Amino acid sequence: MTESPLWRQAYDAAERRVTPHADRLVRTPSFAVGTAVLRRAQALARSSAEGVTARAWHLLNLPAGSDVSRLRTQIGALDREVRRLTVQLELERRRPAARQPDAEEPHAEPADPPDGAGPRPARRRTQRPAGA
Repeated sequence: MTESPLWRQAYDAAERRVTPHADRLVRTPSFAVGTAVLRRAQALARSSAEGVTARAWHLLNLPAGSDVSRLRTQIGALDREVRRLTVQLELERRRPAARQPDAEEPHAEPADPPDGAGPRPARRRTQRPAGA
């Protein structure tokens, strides 16, 4: 059988010497406390940085990451609602009519002209959270 490469032999030798010490270290209560404190400090630093950058983007009248996330959530909700309404509409179309259709229903005009010159919905600006 062939011998493993030199780099692998060096790695295995180092691993055999370091692993028992590392195992003892990570199983101590002080390591757990230190890890928890470090994670809390990282979360605090991250939230502070996000707040500062969001305010900076808003001063430039640009959307911050939180604004984009909120809009993506709203778009997802709208997409689900459109899908639900589409399924409901298809079910209504496939259901046999229980009444006689009015004389004007088959000849009804479309809501928008075919050239797309219909009215456009009003545009709204992105709303900022209170106190921003």
